[in-house]
Amino acid sequence: MDRTTIPQYTDFDTLADPFELDRAPLIPEALLRQHACFIPGDTRYRAAARLRQNLLRQDLGLEPGLHRPGGTSTAPVAPLGSMLTPADAARGLNFISPEVHAFTRRSLTLREEGACVNVDRLFRNMLSSEPLVRNAFVPLALELGLATRVFSQLLPAFVHRVIGIRFETAPSRDREDLRYLGDRSAHDIALTVITPDGEPATLFVEMKYTEACQGPPARHRARYDEASREAALHRDPDAPALRSVMLEQFWRLHLLAELAVRHGHTSRAHLLVLYPRLNRHVRTATRLYATELKAPEAERTGFSALTLETFVAALHAAGAEPQARYLHHRYLNLTQVLDLVLGEAAPAAHVTPVLALATPAAASSSPEAQSSPALASRPRISRKRTTGSAAGAPSRPAVDQAAPVTRQDVSARVRLRRQ
Repeated sequence: MDRTTIPQYTDFDTLADPFELDRAPLIPEALLRQHACFIPGDTRYRAAARLRQNLLRQDLGLEPGLHRPGGTSTAPVAPLGSMLTPADAARGLNFISPEVHAFTRRSLTLREEGACVNVDRLFRNMLSSEPLVRNAFVPLALELGLATRVFSQLLPAFVHRVIGIRFETAPSRDREDLRYLGDRSAHDIALTVITPDGEPATLFVEMKYTEACQGPPARHRARYDEASREAALHRDPDAPALRSVMLEQFWRLHLLAELAVRHGHTSRAHLLVLYPRLNRHVRTATRLYATELKAPEAERTGFSALTLETFVAALHAAGAEPQARYLHHRYLNLTQVLDLVLGEAAPAAHVTPVLALATPAAASSSPEAQSSPALASRPRISRKRTTGSAAGAPSRPAVDQAAPVTRQDVSARVRLRRQ
């Protein structure tokens, strides 16, 4: 198999796709060990996502990378199914396209002073949210018109046009600069935008993949308490809930966004959290954080949390179908994982139906809006039993075939749109 080829994508609407599941599959420990994917501290969702990345690596014909269990330097190295080898990492196989790989390498060379980037994790760890950030947002940075079409759908009251995108950014990382938080808190992404009122503003984005909002938290500083009272974003700026392990990162990032406004880095700001719908820990944390906020006002730095499915649907509706299908296939579709647990023949490498995503509704910062499904409607497909299924297992869908989408396809279509 050509190692630069992404396997053919599975359906957006199979019997077990993530838009119909209400939780990640529960995976037996023996199966995780069989695939070199057992990590004792993994949540249910993280274990399923790890196995998903392992299966993608296998589909590409790649050997697993090595890691040290527990992260200790003295432990013997062992294969981990969700890791790439250094050689495959150097080829950029953790990224959607060669262009994204090249952009990432260049941006690391030019990154802000003090930016905290784990380079090994970015290039080798398929489960990390760091490559997800690049795979989702570098195509937008390369084509700001696409970024505008995506975010004017998602946040129409805040984004009229996107004019720039930065990665791993903060107004200050100087621990002596007490205008801010006195730490190294930073946002994953910052989009410089023009609002519908013609005002320049910044949309800060925090991306979550398998994180569980379980720490370790930042060391608490007195400056956090002072900034919380100054910002006046919360019903009770001294609430213990804001300082809890589950909420403290959102609290710090929201404060940092507001402080960027107060000290002249941007005239307005909004914090957006993106996360997979089946990551229940982040979904719960963002909903709880939203309950701590004062009622939204135009002059107040806002907060929204949307599913990654909603973002992918907006990307698809904006005309970036290859990128949308890549993100869905790699990060959101757990069908192949469920097939493996049920003992069925995994169909991912053989079928690729082409189904259109519905245009997402405009985003809202209310807790109810945070978990809105990305797909308002989905075509149905006929179902019949596939060969090789385990006895007594549920039947799997039969779907039409279509041409695969490869990394080269993504690159070619990006170049065409930029010409």
